[in-house]
Amino acid sequence: MRLVLAFIACLYGSAAAAAITCEQLGNIAFTTEQLRNEGYSLPTVLNEADKLETSDKLTKVEIARVREVVEQAFSLTRTPLEILKACNDTPRR
Repeated sequence: MRLVLAFIACLYGSAAAAAITCEQLGNIAFTTEQLRNEGYSLPTVLNEADKLETSDKLTKVEIARVREVVEQAFSLTRTPLEILKACNDTPRR
């Protein structure tokens, strides 16, 4: 239950928006690192991320983006700061 709450807090801690924000992705990456350090497995964290899809708050594309961020943060491929910076540097459509 704590794991679900951590992801929900990451997404809904800031004002609701039409699309997931760079700040939310950075928070998800940070939370993912914390969960990994607490001993949670990658499949467990990804399962919690997938539960967000049932909330009808995120699109399939956004869920895919969240999963990518979780995988990168969990495997230490990119740090939360790198994920945030890359997102902020990406031009908006």
